Amino acid sequence: MKKTIAIFLVSFCATAFANAQDNALGIRLTNGAEISYQRSLNDVNRLEFNLGWGWNTTALSGFYHWVNPITEGFKWFIGPGAALGLFHSNTVVGLGGVVGIEYNFDVPLQLSLDWRPMLNFGNAHDGNYGSANVGLGIRYKF
Repeated sequence: MKKTIAIFLVSFCATAFANAQDNALGIRLTNGAEISYQRSLNDVNRLEFNLGWGWNTTALSGFYHWVNPITEGFKWFIGPGAALGLFHSNTVVGLGGVVGIEYNFDVPLQLSLDWRPMLNFGNAHDGNYGSANVGLGIRYKF
């Protein structure tokens, strides 16, 4: 069993590094915490998926990013997205977007800061159907 796990890990790492760091996995801190995964589609487009927990909230969100370089290592991104979550045990569906900036270090590390305005549908917000949050992300690129 240990050999099987070791072979799997070596194969996974070799495949991940062969893809020239097209993926990133880490956390995004906001009014809670999210596990964040990014998958590059090409040089200027990617997908981001997040699973988050916060005060009386659990949510799954997805965003499409158009990524634009600023200088070496710095990029900014913008794109649409959607979320499905529970807020005080009520189901909420959100539509919105994201805009942010990121820095990619020479080592496989990425830091990002983004803003996500959302329009929420469901009775979870007591008449307040809009939300926005700012998040700080740190991801390992592979």
